[in-house]
Amino acid sequence: MRRHRHHRTRPQGRYVSRRKRLVIVSIAAIAVLALAVLGLRLLSRLEQELDDAPEGAGEALTRAAVEEAQVLYYNGEKYQRRQRLTTVLILGIDDETPTERTEPRADSQADLLVLAVFDPGEKTCKLIQLDRDTMTEIQALDTFGTPLGLKTEQLALAHTYGDGLNRSCENTVEAVSRLLYGEEIQRYVALTMDAIPVLNDLVGGVVVTVEDDFTGVDETLKRGETLRLTEENVENFVRARSAMPEDPTNRNRMRRQRVYLAGLWEALRASLADDPGFVYEAYAALADSLVSNCTVNELNDYARRFSAVQTPELLVPEGELVRGAEFMEFYADEEALQALVLDTFYLPAE
Repeated sequence: MRRHRHHRTRPQGRYVSRRKRLVIVSIAAIAVLALAVLGLRLLSRLEQELDDAPEGAGEALTRAAVEEAQVLYYNGEKYQRRQRLTTVLILGIDDETPTERTEPRADSQADLLVLAVFDPGEKTCKLIQLDRDTMTEIQALDTFGTPLGLKTEQLALAHTYGDGLNRSCENTVEAVSRLLYGEEIQRYVALTMDAIPVLNDLVGGVVVTVEDDFTGVDETLKRGETLRLTEENVENFVRARSAMPEDPTNRNRMRRQRVYLAGLWEALRASLADDPGFVYEAYAALADSLVSNCTVNELNDYARRFSAVQTPELLVPEGELVRGAEFMEFYADEEALQALVLDTFYLPAE
């Protein structure tokens, strides 16, 4: 006779519920532990970055760190990017009028490089004058405009790569941006040096005080005299270098160019106040010597905004000028250059 076994019935619902609770509690514990570890790692990394900043003065401002960065940590301090800045690179090209060439030519250097940075919120403008002899990385291009790689050369030579026109200006913009740790440069305005007398005449002449000895270069420029530059002597004042009796370096020429820029600024403000159509007249007169990615309306807008600034701040990067194998070479002081970039493009953040 077959016996029937009696099985004890387990409370399935209660058992399953306890097991689920155990699994849930275990998963929650693991998640909390993982978040705690991740949080500690992030906190440790942030503390390490802040601790390292004062020692690595040159490591905070790299091209990768600055590009599109809204917040930077430098020397243990936090910085916030200034908003709505307008940046225009002004170039003086050592060449004849581009439209007089039979074909584009890429051998003209940028002798004058000034970055205008306008802050509409503060209603201020800073002009950063860069030495043409600054040794920095520039992009080499072949005759078709194909990049060949970065080369360390004088900043002025960036313009020699390209077509001598817009592509050369774009290559110079890229070189200046790279020098300034990747800061964006929105617009460029390039004038050949033969446009200087025309521009000077348009504003009625610029008043300067002559501080150098121009003996043998231009007898109309007498040391110690304050005079209004004319079509005949303005180019000598801003360009003369190698023939100068006392100091033939570009650093001395840059000083004279700053004197001229300060006077030109005031003359431009007066011209804009007297004649609402001044920019359009100047554009027509300078068009053959001008290369820019700005429309005439944009140039007029920039001129109006810039002219609202009473006195722009003229800045020059610190560094060392040495004689290289062939030419003079200027090496910017990295720490001072980083401080200049931070002061120009950032504000201390709370």
